Amino acid sequence: MGKSLQPQNAMAVRTPANSQVTAAPAASEPVTAESLGWQLRAALPPLRLHSVSLYDHKANVLWLSEGALGPDEHGLVVEALERLSAATSQHCYENSLEDGRVAIFLPVRAPKRDLVGLAMILADIKSVGDGVLERMVSPPVRAIMQRVAVLLSPMAGRVASTDSTGLTLELTANRLAMAEGMAAATSTAPAGKPRVTSSAAESLPAHPVKDILELELAPDPPPGGPAATGKSRTQPSPAMTGTSRSLGLDPASVILEVQPFVKLRAGGRSRRFEVLARTPLRDSAALDVLTLQRLLSWLGAHRAAWNAEPTSFTFNLSISTLEDERFLQHVAACLKSNGIAAETLGFEIAEPLCVQRRAQVEHFIALCEQLGCFVVIDDFSFDSAVLPLLRSKALRLVKIDPKLTSAAIRDKLAQATVVAIVQAVKVLGIHCSAKRIESQGSLQWLTAVGCDFAQGTALAQLQPLEALASPPAT
Repeated sequence: MGKSLQPQNAMAVRTPANSQVTAAPAASEPVTAESLGWQLRAALPPLRLHSVSLYDHKANVLWLSEGALGPDEHGLVVEALERLSAATSQHCYENSLEDGRVAIFLPVRAPKRDLVGLAMILADIKSVGDGVLERMVSPPVRAIMQRVAVLLSPMAGRVASTDSTGLTLELTANRLAMAEGMAAATSTAPAGKPRVTSSAAESLPAHPVKDILELELAPDPPPGGPAATGKSRTQPSPAMTGTSRSLGLDPASVILEVQPFVKLRAGGRSRRFEVLARTPLRDSAALDVLTLQRLLSWLGAHRAAWNAEPTSFTFNLSISTLEDERFLQHVAACLKSNGIAAETLGFEIAEPLCVQRRAQVEHFIALCEQLGCFVVIDDFSFDSAVLPLLRSKALRLVKIDPKLTSAAIRDKLAQATVVAIVQAVKVLGIHCSAKRIESQGSLQWLTAVGCDFAQGTALAQLQPLEALASPPAT
């Protein structure tokens, strides 16, 4: 159930999952932080979401999709605001948490690059695969964020309806258009508030998100102008409540896509794919089960297509799935019922989870070894606590932490760490893969040091699982 700091009379309608949200709302439909927040959540790429939330430039929570935010999450928001205020050329900020989650922040900036707010997406770190960050700023997301920026800009307050306290964040479509017109017309307003000084955060690659969130908004008006804030609460509308509670195990709500592992070394004809699920489902464990069922059912129905060459598929697991022994029993039953060999299926586990849930991960890997499925450690950085797991025969692949590979071109310590990973796992008979590789220089260097695979949208785009129905070219 979404939580929103809106007046009692604010009405919001959640956009259906996976629908296009670029169309303007009806003239009579209020545009609120809540309605825009639900649209943003539905437009995001396939992620195992914990929550999506919207904030103003003072870190006030304007809307929260689900769950609760504690001091740790609030601290992340404050840090992101400081870093993104200082690093004005940075378009996206990502921060990994120790519990296996990742926080992705999308800033909303005025033309003077001052922040008017941001969105925080909390998701399982394993679900942030190659291509996700690029799609995080797709045209639907861009359109929604622009409306959020108009809603948060001070000039929106001048055309918004207000309650007795004056603390509303609501615009009708007509008033939204008026505010957008005022933003476009205002080109000589004084400079906005001073930026917060802080050390610049390490930027994500500029290519995937270039200029996508630099919105066409006017600078902030002089001090004293009314500003939109949100400190009053409302209960979600009945329509919203019904929509959020209706999210369950609906197979039609899950769209499976595959990201190929591109070979960097010659030899063999095997193919590897990572499976990503695009879905509005909130229950990570339920999503794991549904992804498994959908994948194995499709593989069983299209055996001749994908089985023309040795092919394997992996998908990432949530914390709750790792701790549920019934999951692998269900895996065994699904493999048997669909006639799929166990070695076709692998499970990706993020290195932070391996550290935090060491006993559970060890037990899970041992059961995978008995079953015949393989395991992949994702975001591998040579953490000493994880190294004993590499002894298992079920461990077939490690995916190097992209922070190491992106820094290796300019940093010798990162270079040394990547080379050590490649050589160490080779001695153990384990393959290694790099991820989020977008530059030719990085690809050539990784090939030279002996890395086996690489992933990245510049190398191979995400494609629907159904695209594999045609046999591979010979």
